[in-house]
Amino acid sequence: MERFRWHAALWSGILGFLVPTYFGYTLYVNKMPQNIATWGMVLALDVLGLVLAIKDGNKKPYMQIGWVLAATCIFVGAFFSESISVWGLTETISVLMCIVAVILWQTLGPKPGLVSYVTAMWISFVPLAMDYLKEPQSSIAWLWQLTIVSCLLAVVGAEKKDFTNTFVPWGCIGLNVVMWYLCL
Repeated sequence: MERFRWHAALWSGILGFLVPTYFGYTLYVNKMPQNIATWGMVLALDVLGLVLAIKDGNKKPYMQIGWVLAATCIFVGAFFSESISVWGLTETISVLMCIVAVILWQTLGPKPGLVSYVTAMWISFVPLAMDYLKEPQSSIAWLWQLTIVSCLLAVVGAEKKDFTNTFVPWGCIGLNVVMWYLCL
């Protein structure tokens, strides 16, 4: 059983890297304009998520490692695809929630910090969700579906099935279900 959990956690990271990285590649190749500020915020959130996971004792943060690498690739792909950079209220609120997450984690422990982190993550995707509401992107629904699978693998592969080891993947599952639905 331990070996199965290890493989699930590892595949979570592999999928968490490959799927969004391929998306970043398609952004670059097809010169699909994206908001660089939003993807920069996603990268910052993914780095924060990795730091929180490691600091909280997660010995298998493969999903978070995959996301950091993938968010870097998407950010670079968006940067070189003639994208725009619009810093708005959503990005500002998301940054503030990241700061709150760090403060809560440092003062009250991991649970309040993780809740704040997941809240910031949901907020950071509002601009993309609004874009999907205006113009659904059914051709990329697969991105969100495979990310859901990656998150489920992270839950299955978690060393402990407690709040601090599974809250972020469950929060991401919810977010990705919403994004997948908006793509259709």
